[in-house]
Amino acid sequence: MLSKLFGSKKGESVKGLVPLPDALRQSILASLGNNAIPSMPKAAYQAFQLATNPNAEALDYIEVLEADEGLAARVLKIANSVFYDRGGGSKTILDAVKVIGTSELKGLLNATALAGLFPVKHPLRAQFWAHNIASALTARLLSKLLLPSQTDQAFLGGLMHDVGKLLLLQKHTDIYERLYRKGLSSHLDSISSESAEYPFNHTHVGQAVGERWNFSAELIDIIRNHHEPWQNIPAKSLIGIVKASSVISHVLGLGAERDAYPLRRIYEPLLAECFESLGIHSSNQQSLLREAELLFNSEFELYESWGR
Repeated sequence: MLSKLFGSKKGESVKGLVPLPDALRQSILASLGNNAIPSMPKAAYQAFQLATNPNAEALDYIEVLEADEGLAARVLKIANSVFYDRGGGSKTILDAVKVIGTSELKGLLNATALAGLFPVKHPLRAQFWAHNIASALTARLLSKLLLPSQTDQAFLGGLMHDVGKLLLLQKHTDIYERLYRKGLSSHLDSISSESAEYPFNHTHVGQAVGERWNFSAELIDIIRNHHEPWQNIPAKSLIGIVKASSVISHVLGLGAERDAYPLRRIYEPLLAECFESLGIHSSNQQSLLREAELLFNSEFELYESWGR
């Protein structure tokens, strides 16, 4: 099954994609270790392959889920949960897929794949995971307004945009926590904090992961460029949607717990430019923020439990 996520065969360059410079790649590997980026886990590959295939149909999901008892059990549990059950109950995978719907299953499969990437037992890992979910849900919300044909890609971009942070936290747990805390206390965004410690930042690390795992040019562009100035971002693009979604999630403090206030203080000054660059009128901005917050509060538990 071909996937839009995987843009080419291994070893081939993706048309239009500017590869990470060799010197920067070597700097990342020298710092994190030559084997820092392993082969993509099989389970994650299969989930991404299905969830990002624009031609996937319900039967494709049923075939994959029935071959994996663990996933099948989780899908049935979700279909019979308060989120989806309408009183009839789902006894088979076919029932569950019909109840949940293929669009929602795409998001859930992507979430379960990301949840296992670069694990580390540290509170920041859970916080980054929550931010990724918040950004994904908000990106899907914005995409419905601006790019309605690309809501699934927007969700995936939001979910994966900070994959570089997950690897940095796994490999340099104490160092990364220290620079993260110092950045919050100094009112610095993550790029500025990382650049004070490394000759690279999490967007470079994320691009290295994307190239190693053969992500599409579209997804790597989001990962690499979501911190670029707005003048460098194409109008109403997925990069812009994910950039704005990340800012909105920080401003609302979604999943940030004790770090909500310092994050809001850093990112709130960036919010007006996000709305302006996306062309969202001032009369709609507050309602959009409320909707993003409600969406996260109502759906986070579902995605969090799926990712455990």
